[in-house]
Amino acid sequence: MEQGDVIWEGKIGSTSLRVGVPHSECIIAEWESPRGPRHKIADSLEEFERAVLFQLLLGAGETDEAATQEVVTAVQAAQEARPKPVADPAAQRRRKNPKQRQHRRSRRPPRRR
Repeated sequence: MEQGDVIWEGKIGSTSLRVGVPHSECIIAEWESPRGPRHKIADSLEEFERAVLFQLLLGAGETDEAATQEVVTAVQAAQEARPKPVADPAAQRRRKNPKQRQHRRSRRPPRRR
């Protein structure tokens, strides 16, 4: 995750968490667990809450909503501020003269008897 994408960094329980939003449709979370570094890329805020925040709260034994509410509001503000990714029309290649595909039977050689 690039430093400019990080919107929130702090601790939930005893776990340090870094959250980044590179564009409005992607949320990246990185944290250190006892088994090593972990990361998750979520496509929506609901998936982020379910896959990252809920798991960290369960692991830490926390029940405080204030610990996660700060992260959620930071993600929502960043999603509103960041633009949606735009598909580059030059990246989509088109054939100048597309050939028509033959039927599968037309491609086979004739059967010999």
